[in-house]
Amino acid sequence: MAQTSTWLDDSVARWETQLRKGVLELVILLSLGEREKYGFELISGIANRSSLELSEGTIYPLLLRLAKEDLIQSRLAQGDGGAPRKYYSVTPHGRQMLAAMTIGWAKLVASVEALATPENNQ
Repeated sequence: MAQTSTWLDDSVARWETQLRKGVLELVILLSLGEREKYGFELISGIANRSSLELSEGTIYPLLLRLAKEDLIQSRLAQGDGGAPRKYYSVTPHGRQMLAAMTIGWAKLVASVEALATPENNQ
């Protein structure tokens, strides 16, 4: 029985990892859509408001890719401690993408919730 539980736990963990990877772009754009943020502020803000925990090794490659796709932009500014910080914000193109992704996400959630509801309860 323990072996089955381990297999199930491992399978669910892999599925959750893939699901999380699939929504991280949306999560980043949602967070930056509120206002510009620097990397650590972005990571900690997402962690504080959700159950998603992001590492620097996960978020910075995503930020780089989003910047290459012209969905976000960055600027260097003096930090509180004197060291410069890179602040990220959503571009106009990124705002269009965020709007489309938000609609797509709402449709996906509604579809999954409809399938999760037994047919005799509809």
